[in-house]
Amino acid sequence: MRTSTSTLGPRDGIRTRRGVRSARREPMAEGYYSGARARDPERDPEVGGEHSPVAAPLAVLVTTALLTLMQLYVAIPLASVVGEDFGGGSATAALATTWSLAYAAGFLVFGPVSDRYGRKTILVPGMVALAVATAGVSMAPSIGVLAALRAVQGFAAATFTPVALAWASQGLPPRWRTTAIGAMSTAFMVAGILGQVYAQALALAVGWRPVFWVAAVAFALAAIGLATVLREPARAGAGDRLGRRFGHLARFLTRREFAFPAVAAFTLLLTFVATYAALGPWLQTQFGLDSTAVLLVRLAGLPAMLLAPLAGAFGARFGLARISVAGYTLAALGLGLLALAAGTLWGLVIASMVFVAGVATAIPNMISLFGARAGEARAAGISLNGFLLFTGASLGQLLPDLIPGFIALVMALATVMIASAILVALSALSPGQHASPHT
Repeated sequence: MRTSTSTLGPRDGIRTRRGVRSARREPMAEGYYSGARARDPERDPEVGGEHSPVAAPLAVLVTTALLTLMQLYVAIPLASVVGEDFGGGSATAALATTWSLAYAAGFLVFGPVSDRYGRKTILVPGMVALAVATAGVSMAPSIGVLAALRAVQGFAAATFTPVALAWASQGLPPRWRTTAIGAMSTAFMVAGILGQVYAQALALAVGWRPVFWVAAVAFALAAIGLATVLREPARAGAGDRLGRRFGHLARFLTRREFAFPAVAAFTLLLTFVATYAALGPWLQTQFGLDSTAVLLVRLAGLPAMLLAPLAGAFGARFGLARISVAGYTLAALGLGLLALAAGTLWGLVIASMVFVAGVATAIPNMISLFGARAGEARAAGISLNGFLLFTGASLGQLLPDLIPGFIALVMALATVMIASAILVALSALSPGQHASPHT
């Protein structure tokens, strides 16, 4: 029996009398002898890799997005009820304006903070804070306290939206990211209808305070879901100073690839809210519809809202800027049709579906566009987009008073949508590092 002795060379593996045997399999041997188990990508997937879980994280994110944005729209049916409970008048400012402004301001804070400290670090405690604040709203003893608590609630709600969108663009497999952002965008839009239906039904049955009790329980459950299902994705530049993260927001607006879409983003929900704020009174005066019938007309736009996930997938394939421009153009077409069909109920229903389809196409692609162009400061870019979107939404309800007449308003908004489409198209031609026809 022939035996051999061996020596371990510094580079060339294991040397024997019969020659050199390759040591390329050494990493596996090292993992074995050190007690470490080799990573199996199917069993222990890297967060954001091709084998990352999709169904459970996406279900939690979309459900929580729906619950969070419903809190903005519960103010519409509750304003008169709450006002009467506190001695007469409307509670629109206390319920809606304070929430919207605090929510928009929170975008500028929590996006950069999550870039620095992590997504789950903000998402889970933020959802707990939202549950506590929502429970506090249900016990408000006066209109002043109600306004303060709604502001706290809106600020806490901002811990979810920009951070969750940033997580979706990093923590899911690449092929699912734009679809996930589209699904969350659908939830944001559907919340505008379901929030009103939920608040109106519960307030009529048991009063306005249980509207917030039930929501507080739902947010507590959402916090558990976020803590259980989501895993922290890796972040580029995670060790950067927080001040540098906030500095990204200011620098974004000095670059054309951000400045032009920023103007367009501001107009998107402003136009959506203004159109529906004017459509309700027009339906009541022109066709004699009651509030329930008006809500049914608004529900007609629901199928068009479901296009958002598909629009996100189109953006990933054909270019975020291109599909955003298509969305703005389609929204402008829908607004023009609203003006032409203002005297026919069925025409208004069809035109509103075209308009909503355009908005549903633009929103997820604009979110992805800001995130893609922001590079490593992804959450900061998405936060800037969200701040502009929801600042516009908070001001949109004022436009029907500033531009009297339904037809004049929608024609003016159609012009705004066309101008926004041009700005987004021009931004894709800028020489910025992240801007291109695909972003």
